[in-house]
Amino acid sequence: MKYFRPKGTRDILPPESYKKYWIEETFRKTVSKYGFVEITTPVFEHTELFLRSIGESTDIVTKQMYTFTDQGERSLTLRPEGTPGVVRTIIENGVKLPGRFFYIEPMYRYERPQKGRYREFYQLGIEVIGEASPEIDAEVIEIGAQFFSAIGIKDCSIQINSVGCPECRPKFRQELVNFLSDKKDKICEDCKIRLEKNPLRVFDCKNENCQEIYEHAPKVRPSLCRNCYEHFLSVTKALDEREIDYTFNDRMVRGLDYYTKTAFEFISSRLGAQDSLGGGGRYDDLVEELRGHEIRLPRFDKIKDKFITEQPIRPQTPAIGFALGEERILIVAEPPKDVIQPKLISIIYFSEKELSYAKELASELRQAEISVYINYDLKKLRTQLSYADTLKAQFAIIIGEDEIAKGVLTLRDMESGEQQNIPRNEIVKKLADR
Repeated sequence: MKYFRPKGTRDILPPESYKKYWIEETFRKTVSKYGFVEITTPVFEHTELFLRSIGESTDIVTKQMYTFTDQGERSLTLRPEGTPGVVRTIIENGVKLPGRFFYIEPMYRYERPQKGRYREFYQLGIEVIGEASPEIDAEVIEIGAQFFSAIGIKDCSIQINSVGCPECRPKFRQELVNFLSDKKDKICEDCKIRLEKNPLRVFDCKNENCQEIYEHAPKVRPSLCRNCYEHFLSVTKALDEREIDYTFNDRMVRGLDYYTKTAFEFISSRLGAQDSLGGGGRYDDLVEELRGHEIRLPRFDKIKDKFITEQPIRPQTPAIGFALGEERILIVAEPPKDVIQPKLISIIYFSEKELSYAKELASELRQAEISVYINYDLKKLRTQLSYADTLKAQFAIIIGEDEIAKGVLTLRDMESGEQQNIPRNEIVKKLADR
């Protein structure tokens, strides 16, 4: 029987694995400059966490989640995205807020595999929890722009929108429903379901016929309440002050129910039709939604001459973040040459006589933070050089009886084939300097 990796997964081998590591380290360095700390959450959570946060009518929940029942009859789900797990972690562990967190973790969704999209995929994400200022919205977008610039994605563009809040979104929702009321027979079956459960989700549809219809649909920004409108105006002003280019996308609502106010997306034209590198937005209600806190305020009723309890009010813990798709980033990122070609030295020796000498040299080089490879199965020079070439080693150090007797080492440039003799007591410094 032949074994194959499951559909929608992939094996990551050099040189792509070097590129992946470089992207992740660049992300860590970029977000750390803004005060973010790394967080790790379980790869699976209780299913209810995602139902309550992402939204039961979203494609992620209805079509894409990997959900299973464990031996304890608990419904568990492999995380399809990172934010709910981070918020649950903050609440459960009583983390003092405000806080800034980032993660680099695998996610799982049952999707149709295509270029840059897999069923097991990695997200690079940040979450700012406990900060309400429009300035942090702009800074979060700036972080994404800084990161993409650092990894050589020069064509990255930014699209922004405001999706409103629970106060003003119902008005837009009704306008959209009214607009589509006489078009139900023209939209796809999925959109008919979305129209009943959560009308805003129709904008997620990739059906070309549906997209043509939605091109003429009402826009969300004219429906914004004063608070959302002023917040969005302040975000765009802060982006202008930071000299960050952006465009408005009135149809962008993002594919998750918990978003409020600011929404944004990073786009690369080099990816083709599936052009999104990632995106995010503000989610001011999610923390308290998962925490379950409610405040009931009493109101004095003059007619009944007594206090009555108003509808529950849920306090806000403001939050904003983004998630970037690493697989798509790998397609368009442009690392320096030395990222793809590892800095590796291969030590080659001819007989057991030189082995202890070779091991001593390898130890010195490693102490100097230089990566070293030794093949302990004695092979011919040509074979060992072939191994070094396969490993993409930059240099090979050749040790024979003559070299030991003369106190020198033969250093071979694996790319050019040039060789030179280097005194044994200078080799570590020479390579460390390079």
